[in-house]
Amino acid sequence: MSRRQEVGHEGFLQRLHRRKQAARQGERLADEPLEEGVASEPVAPQAPVLRDEDMPPVESLESGSDFSGFLSPGVSDALQRAALRRLWQVADLDFIDDLDIYASDYTEFEPLGDLVTREMRHRLALEARRQAEAAVGEAQPPAEATDMNAAAAETRPADEDLQPGDEVSRT
Repeated sequence: MSRRQEVGHEGFLQRLHRRKQAARQGERLADEPLEEGVASEPVAPQAPVLRDEDMPPVESLESGSDFSGFLSPGVSDALQRAALRRLWQVADLDFIDDLDIYASDYTEFEPLGDLVTREMRHRLALEARRQAEAAVGEAQPPAEATDMNAAAAETRPADEDLQPGDEVSRT
């Protein structure tokens, strides 16, 4: 047996089980004294409940004023909202979170200068090749395309040769 059981103390689980059984049977549980060596937490004195009459006028609040009194449970909701509205109006909210992706100004950036990356050179070469092909294509239509259009026109029946109910695919 452990020393606690010899002295007459019950373990945590035994005490929990005993209290649950008592609660199930409807018995009233008495507050039990704390065990030796266990310090109780000091109880903080209760602050007086502030009311609307105790609060300063909302218009007199500045950015350095203490707004915590307006959050007291005794203060009306309307006065709390008015104080919080005033807080947002007068507070210096210059803090910018670095994790906010919209906080930075992307309209001004540091120019790259003479730096041209490999990807930039590749894109420039592709664009130059595309413009050169477009210039050649405008000057002379491709021979294959004109031959295909002429062949399609020859094989397509004329509209006057069609009978009702004939299907014609137009490409």
